[in-house]
Amino acid sequence: MSDQFVELEGSAGLLDGRVVSLRRLGAEDAESVLQLHQHLSDNDRYYRFFTLHPVQLDEIVGELTEPAHGRCALGAFDDDRLIGVANYIVVCDDPKAAEFAIAVAHEDHSLGVGTALLNHLARVARAHGIGRFIADVLGENRLMLMVVFDLGWRCEPAGYGSVRHLKIELPDFAADTPTPTVEA
Repeated sequence: MSDQFVELEGSAGLLDGRVVSLRRLGAEDAESVLQLHQHLSDNDRYYRFFTLHPVQLDEIVGELTEPAHGRCALGAFDDDRLIGVANYIVVCDDPKAAEFAIAVAHEDHSLGVGTALLNHLARVARAHGIGRFIADVLGENRLMLMVVFDLGWRCEPAGYGSVRHLKIELPDFAADTPTPTVEA
């Protein structure tokens, strides 16, 4: 994989009629990313981090807002308010696979924010040679499981206990819509 920059700006319509902008997160977004994660409900925090109190929130914010090889983070913005974040990190022993995660502000659940972010993130990943997303999702996190399954991508869930390990084959987006612009 190269250190190519992918132009990530786009927009998405939500189910309530709002149009949000989607773009790569940068250092200027650190405070917004921190605020989003600090204001997650207890349930949302537990679903995202598998704990109620992530102890290294500053480190997580840094990982989401500082560009690095093998990582990408996108934000969904309603005007200037960050309402969702999706990111991936390439798996060390398999450069064609990346672990992904999504967090959406509680008041913006069930409106398509997570779906829009995951769809856009997958396009970016494919442009960087990633063919598969993986994630561990709590079995009770029905909203996240719906986001994944509603996209209709081939998904192999493993484990039917409290944690579902998902392996998602990313589609070839080139056949249906333009992929993000890749610049050297």
